[in-house]
Amino acid sequence: MKQRDEEVPLTSARAEIHLDEVISSIKFGKFHLKMMILTCGAYFAACTEMMSIVFLSKPVKSEWNLNDMTFPLLPFCGGIISLISSFSFGSLSDKFGRQKPLLVALLFVSVFGIASAFAPYFWLFVILRAFVSLGTSGIETVDFVLLLECLPKKNRGCTMVVITLCGAFGTLLSAALAWIILPKFGWRWFIGACAVPSCVILAYRLWFSFESPRYLYISGQTDRGYEVLKKIANQSNTSLPQGEIVCPPSAERGRVQDLFSKDLRKRTTFSMLVWFFQSMGFWGVTMYLPEYLMSIEIDPYFNMFAVYIGEIPGLCLTMVIIEHRKFGRIRCLRLFSFATALGLLLFAFIGVPIVKTVFVILVYFFMVPIYSILNTYTPELYPTDSRSIAMASMYMVIAFPGIITAFIGATVLSTNISWLYPTVAAGFFSLQFLFTFGLTSETAGQSLNDTKQTIKQDVTSDETLPTPDVPNGCVQNGNCNVVKETDTMDSSPML
Repeated sequence: MKQRDEEVPLTSARAEIHLDEVISSIKFGKFHLKMMILTCGAYFAACTEMMSIVFLSKPVKSEWNLNDMTFPLLPFCGGIISLISSFSFGSLSDKFGRQKPLLVALLFVSVFGIASAFAPYFWLFVILRAFVSLGTSGIETVDFVLLLECLPKKNRGCTMVVITLCGAFGTLLSAALAWIILPKFGWRWFIGACAVPSCVILAYRLWFSFESPRYLYISGQTDRGYEVLKKIANQSNTSLPQGEIVCPPSAERGRVQDLFSKDLRKRTTFSMLVWFFQSMGFWGVTMYLPEYLMSIEIDPYFNMFAVYIGEIPGLCLTMVIIEHRKFGRIRCLRLFSFATALGLLLFAFIGVPIVKTVFVILVYFFMVPIYSILNTYTPELYPTDSRSIAMASMYMVIAFPGIITAFIGATVLSTNISWLYPTVAAGFFSLQFLFTFGLTSETAGQSLNDTKQTIKQDVTSDETLPTPDVPNGCVQNGNCNVVKETDTMDSSPML
């Protein structure tokens, strides 16, 4: 077992204190709760909008007399826009801060979400929903990073999972609205109702607009960063430790080429592969699941509602086991990926309707929490000056499945082979499980890096590495001379 990064006690005698130590010394308090309302609410709104497309296939095709290969152009165009917007929001977030891009993203989702309910033509509807996708991808890119950079490292993983838990409630709301509104009032009222959460969070964001202290420090805005730290400490009934807060500024922020530098290319490559097959599997089984359930004579609306409820206990389990005292990030990822693939195979080949319903609920129990693990683990792998562009790159990667899975799903469903639809998704998750073994840098319980200079190359052996006495990223005489290894957890390839 490798040594874990230990916290260094903060005392008034210390002349220099690293930023990560200062943030970790502040107790969880009112400021963190306010930030969670913003970030969790934004993801709740984004998931409500994203999942609404699952229920639009039948009514939209009926409204405009579309054939089976025309409707997929809706998610296709949304995916194209997401590719562009993810990169743009990630780059802007690393260069200009987290809060302004989040505000723009919420504005797009609110305005175009409501406008799309009034679209008189299919192609105008596609354009308006593409702008909604622009906003939702922006929220996904910035949201997790903003919360992560304000949290102490203790129980950071558990808190980050709460965002995805709120996203699960967003999908649950989308299913509930579809169940209640679609049969009686039609899809336009349904789309309008799905836009309400984003309008509420937009109003909240206009009131609460504190920037990430980590971003402020690495961008050289130390005075503003210190003011935010004081605000966090005051609202948590905590005093900031004495001493000069050290965080080297970085002029080169938000550059995608940095993700493929010598020290980061391995984790970037395998992270992208894991994210890609997560999206292929998730949308592969979700995009036409209501139609698939209908084809095997299972009530789609009620059962989709039950399926989304099944996500919640899975996310609660993740909150318990994701910390370093339990499974950690990597072993959780492997466990849930393997269980999802197995559940899909059982769902495919067991013919009893009630049993199939149980297995599809179990699939979502394991499948959706993988997003929470990845959204926690991925930003922890990267320094502050590249964190948003790293998340943007992952969301660019998962936009590709959004472009193609609608066509794949339509083709598979047209074969009328009942077991084929879930089996294809099971294949994607099997590949994801294999690629998780390329991720060896455990981040649970570790300090976050703020600049590329504090990142070391991935450790792939199980040998115990010596740990320097100086905290991670510590700066002496204005230079970052000593770095503590972040990849210090046991990385043995077991679940």
